[in-house]
Amino acid sequence: MNKKHHNPVLYAYSADDLENLVNLVIQKVRKTELIGDLNFSPEEDRLTQNEACSLLGISTQTLIRWKKKNIVPYYQIGRSIFYSKKELLALAQNNKGLIKLPRD
Repeated sequence: MNKKHHNPVLYAYSADDLENLVNLVIQKVRKTELIGDLNFSPEEDRLTQNEACSLLGISTQTLIRWKKKNIVPYYQIGRSIFYSKKELLALAQNNKGLIKLPRD
C-alpha cells in the first residue's frame, strides 16, 4: 500500500509584502462593495473629474479620452464638467476590466 506524504511548503514574506497583500485585498473588497451599492444622494452622486479618475483608478488623460469617445457619461453645467458616480459604477459593473486599483 502506497502512502503519499504531503510535504508542507512554507513561504517567507516580509512584513511589507504582507501589508501590501492585505491592502490589495481590502481595496478589491471595497470596490466590490461600491459596485453593489448604487444608491447615492444627488450630492454624493456628482463627481469632479479628479474624483471620477480616482474612483476608476485612471489618469485624467484617460478620462478625457473616454469622454471624447463617449465611453463614459458626463454632464456639463456652464464650463464645469461632472460625472455621475452611480453611472460610472454601473458602467464599471458592466465592464469588469474598467475599474483598476488605485495607484499609490
